[in-house]
Order: sequence, then structure tokens, then C-alpha cells
Amino acid sequence: MAETYADKNQEYWNRAAEAVHKDKWVHDLQAQISGFLKSNVDWLTLPKDSQGNRQAKLMDYACGNGIVTRSLHNLFSQCIGVDLAEGMLAKYCATAADIGLSEPQMMAVQGNLLASPVEATKPPLSQEQLSNFDLVAICMALHHVDDINLAIKRLAERLRPGGVLLVIDWAKRDTTGDSASTNGHQDASASHHDQNGHEQQQHQYRHPEHHHQPHPASHTISHDSFTEEQMVGLFEGAGCGQSSFVQADRLSDVPGARTGKMQLFFARATKL
Repeated sequence: MAETYADKNQEYWNRAAEAVHKDKWVHDLQAQISGFLKSNVDWLTLPKDSQGNRQAKLMDYACGNGIVTRSLHNLFSQCIGVDLAEGMLAKYCATAADIGLSEPQMMAVQGNLLASPVEATKPPLSQEQLSNFDLVAICMALHHVDDINLAIKRLAERLRPGGVLLVIDWAKRDTTGDSASTNGHQDASASHHDQNGHEQQQHQYRHPEHHHQPHPASHTISHDSFTEEQMVGLFEGAGCGQSSFVQADRLSDVPGARTGKMQLFFARATKL
């Protein structure tokens, strides 16, 4: 049986979990992500109850050390981090201890909810516990999965109607220069889109004309970057609408990228 990207990622990130979070560029990237999320809570359009209070259940998928949970935990009464790699789940638990949350407020779960068939989690959680989330987030991990169409559909299935699916990853951009694209917005309220379509990916991590060393995780990457049209199409194919796609206002340092820099995007859609 051929090795899947899930297999590659589980093996690599279980080993690399300790070292990767010591890298300055990773600290800087996570600070950039956290800064956006904290500054744009209203952009997430999280559903509210009849009293106007935000709902309380977050799934942080492929959670790593839990940067989404760390940034938004005060909006939820329960946060569940799911990851393939035990090493990353240990980091998620360390984040829980650091911010003073214990189970069931912040729970680490090992599992692959994108597998066919879906694998049981460790510890085992019921279908009810793994459903009806108000926010499902996948941060810097979609470019690692085998089947992005299936991934978005599976994650959307975990939402309650009106819940929000959040994807944070790398945007396709023109790599002839090092400036952020002119349509990037750090103020998320400025960008709302509803286009549809798909494009081939532009490979940003490796190129034979450049002599940089590829990142040691390059073998775990299935997709290098995503377009706005591609993300909207993925959302619509998963039964989600009212989407918004926002590019970061500055480039991020990424060792192994062809120019040494890449550009984040933040995309969200509502389950219809």
C-alpha cells in the first residue's frame, strides 16, 4: 500500500514537533496569525445564541501547538484539538497548561477525520462530541493533506448549520518580487468574495533555477499554495457559502520557499 501524505506527516511531525517551535520564523508566523485572528473576531461571523452570545465549541484540526485555540479560546467553552502526531498533541497540551485550561475546556485528540473510512480517535470520542461545532479551523495544514476536496467536505460536516469553517494557509502569488500583492488586506472587513473556479498550483517551495535548500518538511507537502477562486470553489463544494478570502498585509519568512518568503491567506465560509 502506497504511503499517503497523512503517513508522511504523522511520522515527520511526530519527530519534529519539539524542534520546529524553536525556529524564529515559526514564532513570527504564529504571531502574525494570532494577531490577525484577535483583531478580526467580527470577520469570523461566529454564530450567536438568542441572547446574542457567541456559541461555545471549537475544533482546531491539525492543531499543532494550538495557535488558533490560543488566539480564540476566550470565545469558546470547549476547544478540541485534533492531530495525527502525538508530538504535536503534547505541544497542544502544553499550550493548554500555559493558558490555564484543563479538560474538557481544552482537549487534545489523536485522529484522522479525513481518512476513508474515518478512524476512531484516541481517546475515543462519540459522533456527537465530534459534531455540531460552531467553528472548525485548519491552520497551515491544508497544503499537507492528500485530498483537499474531501478534506474541506469532511471538516464542513463537523459544523452545525450556520457554523464557520476557517482555513489559514499559503496564497498563490507572483514570486517575481518580494512585495505583498496589492489586494492584500489586514482589515478583513474590506474583502468579501463569491467567485468560483480552480487553478493549477504555482510551486513556491522548490525550483531548479534556485540554489536554496528545500525545507526538511517539503516531502510532506501535497499542495504549495491556493488561490481565492480555488478556496471559494472548495467551500461551495462542501455546502458552505458567504465566503471571504483575505491576504495578509505582509509576506512571511519561510526557509525553503523559492524567494524565502510566502504570503498567508485567511478564508472563511458559513455552512448553509
